[in-house]
Amino acid sequence: MKKIYIGFSAHRLEAIPFYKKAFEQADFIILEDFPNPLFNLMLSGKISLKEYIENIETTFPKFLKAQCKLLQEAYKNGKVIIQIDPYMEKLVKMYQLIENGKSPEEIKQLPEFLDIYEAEHEATGRLLDYYQAVMENFEKAVKAVKEFAHADAKRIALRDRLRAEAIAHYLKDKKGKIFIEAGYIHIFLSRFLQNVNLKDWEIKASFLLAPIACSLAKKILGKPLPYPLVPGDILTFWYMRRKKIDPQKENLLAARVLIYNKLISSEELEPTPTIPFPHLKQEFFIKVILQKLSYKDCAYLYEIIKFLPQQKVWQLIQKVTGINYL
Repeated sequence: MKKIYIGFSAHRLEAIPFYKKAFEQADFIILEDFPNPLFNLMLSGKISLKEYIENIETTFPKFLKAQCKLLQEAYKNGKVIIQIDPYMEKLVKMYQLIENGKSPEEIKQLPEFLDIYEAEHEATGRLLDYYQAVMENFEKAVKAVKEFAHADAKRIALRDRLRAEAIAHYLKDKKGKIFIEAGYIHIFLSRFLQNVNLKDWEIKASFLLAPIACSLAKKILGKPLPYPLVPGDILTFWYMRRKKIDPQKENLLAARVLIYNKLISSEELEPTPTIPFPHLKQEFFIKVILQKLSYKDCAYLYEIIKFLPQQKVWQLIQKVTGINYL
């Protein structure tokens, strides 16, 4: 048996039960992370979860703790667990070289880092441009969104290609059921895996929370969706596919990104009995809101909300659109 299941998700507490099910059904678990020297010590219990997490830079500490508990349980049950993400692994090595006195120009001259250096340099530059543009006028901000999405699409494609090649190399003498963790934005990882030497493997991919997402979307949007495609993701996917884009749709998506970024929570939302999937619910409600906004609507609203705190933005948007986020 040689089966691969790619589970797309985000680092959210509401996804933990779905990770648990995926881990239980797999023989091998391939995480979307670079190899950490403390990882195996954490799995085997030789260091505490607290010590491990304190040495990890993460914006999702609650999720990381919950996932690590699942991984420890999976390890005890004989699952093979490995971290594979060569792009991030090399990126970390680049930063370590800089800390040790190497200049960016010196690193750029090293063949093993060239592609990653250029991808990161371009994406980081466009991100900085975006941060500057959002403080200025709407048109500049829309342009900056598109330019960053272009650079990010190239970076993501490179990361996915490198990861697919590394996974194929790891699996060349393996068999069994493989679970591959992947973020939502890496939706084309399955295509990259199909293009490498994995012809004798059955590859399936889906969103971990797809059944819940479809049900929730039907209630909120009136139609089932496997996950809430947000405007920034759509824009990035378009650029990754390199297909001709309708400029009006492109600009509308970029404009909606600006509104989306003011509405979406950056905090870890904890599931409750009444709201078991808070992130999904929030994203689907934002999707409803954005669908009501034209390019001109976004331009008008952006100038009002760009300096407002998130709570005030929600109050204003709900008043303008008539949509109550409960």
